[in-house]
Amino acid sequence: MREERRLSLIQRQSLIAAVARKQALRGLAEALDTEKRSNALAQKSQLLVAASAAQPGATIGAVLQGRAAFTASLAQLAATAGQAAHDASRQTAWQAETLGQAETRAKRLAEREAEARTALDLVKARKAEAHNAAGLARKLQR
Repeated sequence: MREERRLSLIQRQSLIAAVARKQALRGLAEALDTEKRSNALAQKSQLLVAASAAQPGATIGAVLQGRAAFTASLAQLAATAGQAAHDASRQTAWQAETLGQAETRAKRLAEREAEARTALDLVKARKAEAHNAAGLARKLQR
């Protein structure tokens, strides 16, 4: 029956949409986590750069050179982490949009499934009514 095939197709599509929604949700959670970690790393690196500033008093050239190299490395790490946080922020926005699309599709499919169920129930009711009417007509002919 056509209505049963349509309902079956919509149910399969709904299952696929539910999987896509879960994947989008997981992707969004991962992007948010990455953004959070990158921001934390950037902040910690910047704090370490500030803490490794020159200390008052006399210093030897080798110590000063080592401190400068360490500070430069930390500054580079902070910049890289800041860029990673920016990238993660864009990824978060994209994942949120993807999740919205998946949820919209799932909602549309749920509506179509309800319509298909109603149509199938209507066809079954008509068949049952026609069958009962045919049985009644046979009884009346006897």
